[in-house]
Amino acid sequence: MADKRKLGSGEKKFRDRSQNYKSSRNVHSNIKRKRVLTEEEKRILMRRRARRKRQAEQKKARIIFALALVFCLFVVFQVFAMAFRFIEKSRKAQKEESVTVVESSVESSPAESTEESTEEESPSEGETNAEGMVFSGGRYIDPSKPMVALTFDDGPDVQVDGVLMDELEKVNGRATFFVVGQRVEKFPEDIKNTVERGHEIGNHSYDHDIHLSSKGQDYIRNEFDKTDDAVEKAAGVRPALVRLPGGNISNDVKAVVKKPLIFWSIDTEDWRSRDAVKTQNSILSQVKDGDIVLMHALYLSTAQACKTVIPELHARGYQLVTVSELIHFRGQNVQGGNGVQYKNFPPIETAAAESSTASSVSETVKETSVQSSLQSVKESSKSSETKKETKSTKTASKSTESKSNTEATKESGNIVENPGIATESKTAEKSTKESAGNIAGAIDAEDPQ
Repeated sequence: MADKRKLGSGEKKFRDRSQNYKSSRNVHSNIKRKRVLTEEEKRILMRRRARRKRQAEQKKARIIFALALVFCLFVVFQVFAMAFRFIEKSRKAQKEESVTVVESSVESSPAESTEESTEEESPSEGETNAEGMVFSGGRYIDPSKPMVALTFDDGPDVQVDGVLMDELEKVNGRATFFVVGQRVEKFPEDIKNTVERGHEIGNHSYDHDIHLSSKGQDYIRNEFDKTDDAVEKAAGVRPALVRLPGGNISNDVKAVVKKPLIFWSIDTEDWRSRDAVKTQNSILSQVKDGDIVLMHALYLSTAQACKTVIPELHARGYQLVTVSELIHFRGQNVQGGNGVQYKNFPPIETAAAESSTASSVSETVKETSVQSSLQSVKESSKSSETKKETKSTKTASKSTESKSNTEATKESGNIVENPGIATESKTAEKSTKESAGNIAGAIDAEDPQ
C-alpha cells in the first residue's frame, strides 16, 4: 500500500538510501549464486554425482536380491511343507489300513485267547512259573540260586545312579539305595526314576549326621520321618528299611526306629580310596551267597567299578537283588525295634552246614577229653604201683639189718608201712573214680540228650 503522506526532504533522502542498499544487496547475492564453477570443482561434482548414483544402484540391487532370496525361501518352504503333508497323509493311510486289519483279526479271534495272551504278557508280583522262578521287580528270580544285595548310600546322584541302574538292567539286577533326605528334596525326579525302574529306596536319615545316635529321641525321630516324607512326595512310596549313618546305634535309636536296621557284610570303603580297582577287588575277592555290599552313590569311581563288578557277579552265577528280596527269598523273620543290625542273609543250607560242623567239633572235643582222662588214670595207677614196690624194698632191707629183733621189726614195719600203702592205694582208687566221674560229667554237659 503506497504511503500518501507528504515526506520531507530528509526523510525522502533516507528512504531512497535504504532502497538503494536493498537493491545492491540483491544484486550481490545473485552474483554469488550464479558464480561459475572451475574445472576442478566440476570434476569433483561429477565424481560425487557418479558415486551417489552407484550407491543408489547398489542399494537397489541389494533390495532386489533380498526380495528374490525371500521369495526362493518361501517357495522352498512351501515345497517341503507339501512333501511333509503328503508323507503324513500316507502314514495316516497306512495306520488306518493296519488298524482295520488288526480290528478284523481281533474280531475273528475268540475272546478266550485274548484273555490268555494278556495274562501271559503281564504276570503278577510273586507269581511262580513252571520252572519254579518267582516274578519280582519286573523280572524272574530263582530262589535256589545264589544272591547278593548291592547297596548304595548317601544318594541320590543323577549321574552316578544312571550308570548304576543301566549296568544292573543289563543283567536283570536290582539294588537298594539308602538315600539322604536333603538330597531327595534336591533330586526328586531321580528318586521317582529309581522306583519306576524296580529298585528299592531305603532311609539313611535326613542330613547324614554321623553323631545321630548320641542325640535325643525327638531329633532322631525327626531325621527319619522327614526323609520318609521326602521320598513319599517324590515317588509315592515310603522306605521299609533303615541304615544308620556310620552304623552307630544307641538305646535312643532302638526306642525310636521301629523299622529293620540293615548293616553290611562287605565294606568296600570306596569313599576312602576313590579307586575303581580297589573297590572291585574288595568285592570280588570275598563275596559269597547272601552278602550285603556297602558302596556310595556319590563317586564316579564307584560307578566305574560297578561296570566290572556287576557283569562279573552275574557270570559267577549270583543274582543281584534288593535287600527286601534277599530277606524274602531266604525266609528270614526280620523285625525292627529290637536293636539288631542285619549284615547278611546266607542260605539255609549254609546255616545247617555250620551247625553240623559245630556239632562235629563238639564230638571231637568230647573224644579228646575222654582220651586224656583215661591216659591220666593209667599214669596215676602206674605211679601207685611203683610206690608200692619201693616201699616193699625198703622193708626188706630193714628186716636184714636187725636180726635180733626180726619178728618185732616185721610187726612194727607192717604196722607203720601197711597203712601208708593202703592210704596210697585208696588215694589212687579215689583219683581213678573221680577222673571217671569227671569224664561222665563232661559227656553229659556236652550232650544233654
